[in-house]
Amino acid sequence: MPRGRELPESLSDQAAELVGELRTVRSRSGLTLVALARKTAYSKSSWERYLNGRTLPSADAVRALCTVAGCDPVPLLALRDVAAAADAAARKERGERAGVAVERAEGERSGSPAAEDAQGLVPAPRTAGAVPRTADAVPVSGAVDGVPVPVSGAADAVPAHRTAPGPWWRRRWSVAAVLGAGAAVVGGVLVAEPWQGGSEAAAPRSPFTSAHEGPYVWGRETSYPCRIQQHGGRTYAGHSGTHETVLAHNTTSWDVVEAQCLLRAAGLDPGAVDGVYGPNTEQAVKRLQARAGIEDDGLVGPDTWKVLRG
Repeated sequence: MPRGRELPESLSDQAAELVGELRTVRSRSGLTLVALARKTAYSKSSWERYLNGRTLPSADAVRALCTVAGCDPVPLLALRDVAAAADAAARKERGERAGVAVERAEGERSGSPAAEDAQGLVPAPRTAGAVPRTADAVPVSGAVDGVPVPVSGAADAVPAHRTAPGPWWRRRWSVAAVLGAGAAVVGGVLVAEPWQGGSEAAAPRSPFTSAHEGPYVWGRETSYPCRIQQHGGRTYAGHSGTHETVLAHNTTSWDVVEAQCLLRAAGLDPGAVDGVYGPNTEQAVKRLQARAGIEDDGLVGPDTWKVLRG
């Protein structure tokens, strides 16, 4: 593994292996973090988190790295899925341990004198001599797990009176306190997880920006319609709402369909609108970039999307 900042101790073996491979790819490419931020849709601080094991990179981030570094993304994506599964299993195990701890603490609390008082068990005052048996007085000689045990024939025992449960507001607040404590413990476990610092939150879906629920599937001689429309001052074609996804040669996705439609709307010919980023689409992108005065590298990144969206 190339030299870098030490990884968090809580990082799983699978995640550590993924970080090592990502560092190797970046080192061989000679790209700095600033260069990665300039050529991809992810900031310098995001790449720092990915390469230091503080955040699990998204699948799109792995693809973007391989696009600019010239590596095969398939092995890295498989390793990322394994690391994500190990991370989810670790979170589940910690959550279960936290729940057991809360139940144990509550069980210990229920056996205390204060808990008995809250449940309506109030000891009666001790009196000298024989104690008459009544319906509301039961002699006790001890308790098992916090529950009074009656003993017949005890003449000098302390009677215990079971009264009606406490007021409804006391019982309700007691339950709310227990549930709140459990949520706080589980929430603390999730916040402490090293993969939870990701900043790439999914944007809300909109019928103006995406017409597809499932993943893109290529079909021979397939051509998709372009429904050009304006939304929020920007142009959309109804296939994707992305503004940052990096597209390069041989990419296939709904994002490519969107870019091909927008290229046509800009008066450029990307070839068939089929979702395949081939030579015709790449040449159309380069012509658009040259016309807009930005770097004509044939890659569709944030700057190119800005030009396409208008």
